[in-house]
Amino acid sequence: MELSGKTAFITGGGGGIGAGIGAALVERGMRVILADLDLSRAQKEARALGDAASALCLDVTSQVGWTEARLAVETSHGPIDVLCNNAGIATPPLLLDETPPALFAKVMAVNVTGVFNGICAFAPRMKARRAGHIVNTASLNGLLAHGTFGAYSASKFAVTGMSDALRQELAPFGVGVSTLYPGLTRSYMSLSEETAKLMADMPEEQRRAQMMDPLWLGRAVARAIETNAEHIITHPAAKPEVARRQAALLAAFGEPAQPGY
Repeated sequence: MELSGKTAFITGGGGGIGAGIGAALVERGMRVILADLDLSRAQKEARALGDAASALCLDVTSQVGWTEARLAVETSHGPIDVLCNNAGIATPPLLLDETPPALFAKVMAVNVTGVFNGICAFAPRMKARRAGHIVNTASLNGLLAHGTFGAYSASKFAVTGMSDALRQELAPFGVGVSTLYPGLTRSYMSLSEETAKLMADMPEEQRRAQMMDPLWLGRAVARAIETNAEHIITHPAAKPEVARRQAALLAAFGEPAQPGY
């Protein structure tokens, strides 16, 4: 897809990866709407990007909110060419059986249902125009589960599955789908108390130094939209562990469980 002159709608745009995606797409000549539950953060990022950016308040768990947002941006900007379902929340380190049900439900509502709501809001219009692109932000935790982050990993594996299915469903309509699997990136989430607890043995200065600049993730997203890349891997250090997991899966393929099946 040629990006110049097109319009993107980005959730979680009030900082971190969402803001980085917005900045990278503006570099490519796009207009961007930065949607965030915290409107003041989105407005701050939009001001930094100039006239090509605007801000909007959105609770991604609300279908009504999505409908109102879609109507508003289509009135002000016309059709949305690129949807980036990026909003998400993390959890503190918790054993799965000790995770409060309310917290588990909240993580699923934001990280999974929020993505589903965005797809339902904009995909039908992209299909009708036979053009567009959707980027869903999963995580390296959507490829590799980690103990004490079971709820978060479950939500991100769900995003991976939805994205894979959606790519197959939208391809006949000329609409692309990419999945972003970021690792540690500078954001409100990575600078939170939860992340600090996870990396408590590391000095704060060193922890910050390991966080990737979100603009570079945004530029990787821009390239993926242009080429309709299926997967966006920004932190390649995880490759050996992903390969180990894939090898274990492939090794499990043997004779059928039922003889002669």
